[in-house]
Amino acid sequence: MQESEPVRVYYCTQIKTQTRELLYTIRNKELAKIAPRMVLYDLAGQPFRVKGITHMCYRTEVLTTCKYSELQTMIMLESLSGARVVGNILTRDKQQIGFIFCAHPLTSRKPDDDYQDEYLAVKDDFPCALIDYDALQAGELKLSGKISGVMIYRGWMLRPEVYRRFYQLLADRGIYLLNDHEHYHLLPNWYPDIERGKTPLSYWTKGVTPESISKLIAPLKGKYIVKDYVKSRKHEWYDAAYIPDIKNRDEALRVINNFIHRQGESLVGGIVLRKFERLQQVGYHAQSGMPLSEEYRLFIFGGTIMTLDDYWLHGEGQGITPEERRWLKQSAQKIASGLVTLDVARRADGKLIIMEMGDGQVSGLQELDPCDFYHSLKQQLRLIH
Repeated sequence: MQESEPVRVYYCTQIKTQTRELLYTIRNKELAKIAPRMVLYDLAGQPFRVKGITHMCYRTEVLTTCKYSELQTMIMLESLSGARVVGNILTRDKQQIGFIFCAHPLTSRKPDDDYQDEYLAVKDDFPCALIDYDALQAGELKLSGKISGVMIYRGWMLRPEVYRRFYQLLADRGIYLLNDHEHYHLLPNWYPDIERGKTPLSYWTKGVTPESISKLIAPLKGKYIVKDYVKSRKHEWYDAAYIPDIKNRDEALRVINNFIHRQGESLVGGIVLRKFERLQQVGYHAQSGMPLSEEYRLFIFGGTIMTLDDYWLHGEGQGITPEERRWLKQSAQKIASGLVTLDVARRADGKLIIMEMGDGQVSGLQELDPCDFYHSLKQQLRLIH
């Protein structure tokens, strides 16, 4: 373990206001990085002293197969500034977060065209570097720019094994990505973090063998959406996404096999079947016929909502009520990764449901202005008020 390796903490479960003590969840592997009375700094430079470590027993339910109990490790922090942790990474020295953007495919000295506006929005305020995406796919790390500490990757999606390699190559240089590879947002990783009933019931395989798929669909009934651990093919709605009756085995296998074939080498993990939810429709997609619903995309940084944007109508939907904002805020605080997107939709009964979670490092800004997005991030980091 390197001296500079950060400590990753997760949602705050308790605050003792009189003594300014905060209780955060950590994983057991983090214990080797901390010691009593050690002073650590969050991404805004705020100091916290380690007061102690405790353990709590809790029950977790994994809806696919089993229930089990495990010991939850908690770190008690004393806030030396009276504030909560900003982000979910603590370091031994004050560090400014930075960015790694995909470089232009023809030159390593300028960003990819699709990330140029974002790069221009942050280059004067944050350390930035450019990375050769093609070289990274081949297992090489080619960086342009002087960086250190904690970085946010803004670039094209990477397969889990490539991201894991990317993370380790950077860690060998004392550079750490905000989202670690264990929470590179595959559905089986984030699904247990969402309260039951607040996201569609989901079932998945660990591969795409005919036997595993047959076993998966056998006990199910009703309407389902097929995807892999990361992506669906919703724009091929009737051919490779939507299963109107999973008990119709021939039709179900047709849609699933179409999905597998069309994903090809891009397929990640295994097959996921998500229970179809009736949503409030706002129209149909002109090309695919896919139903469009009232949906919102949230960017969440360190458990705090940064931005909220209407996915299809950009402000023309019903809108989020104050009560719904409180629920979304509570849900965001329980998310274990540094920068994520949360896609939520309105069900036919009027209630919100979480449809997807994604790695915010590789999620598009949609209609968000890059300057507004990074202005919000600066506010989260206490760089501006």
